[in-house]
Amino acid sequence: MHEPASPSSLKRRQLLAGLMKLLVLIGLGFMAVPLISSFSTNSIDEKKSAASRWVITVPVAELVEGEVKELDWAGGHVWVYSRTVADINVLNSPALSLRDIHSEKSDQPETMKTAQRSESPQYFVFIPRENKRNCQVSLVKADDKVRFTEPCYGAKYDAAGRVFKESGHPEQQNLAVPVHAIEDGMLKIGIWMPKI
Repeated sequence: MHEPASPSSLKRRQLLAGLMKLLVLIGLGFMAVPLISSFSTNSIDEKKSAASRWVITVPVAELVEGEVKELDWAGGHVWVYSRTVADINVLNSPALSLRDIHSEKSDQPETMKTAQRSESPQYFVFIPRENKRNCQVSLVKADDKVRFTEPCYGAKYDAAGRVFKESGHPEQQNLAVPVHAIEDGMLKIGIWMPKI
């Protein structure tokens, strides 16, 4: 048979039970604060602010035909090349000997798997680094077909960033293209991040 609990042991149990309830309530309070603050408008503003760092805009009026405009974006750079009429005509030429002419193995939005690889035929938006060693590309103006080249493997690219077959390393891909759109005279470069 059980002996009745002594008054001091009963008091100790009640004290421990009360402390346990208090600790549970404090823990629930600590968990509730972040949950409630996530619904506040400040939190939403912070999320919009963080997302806006991944979206940049540039007036198309600032873009000069045949030139590159370099922009800071996503911890690196993005280039906007304003194509010439001759560039646009060469892009549609079936005579180009390209490694991945339909951009099947390249990083770009699905909607931009075209000869121009861009939202607009006039502007080419891209990450100016090749995929093998992350080498910076440079603009070439003296050639009718080649528009960009890089020093590591000597790869050559057309005005849509497509790599020529006979140039560079066999594993090099077309230059990466982020999501972009032109709205109300502004080129907006957005959220999508290529796998470099």
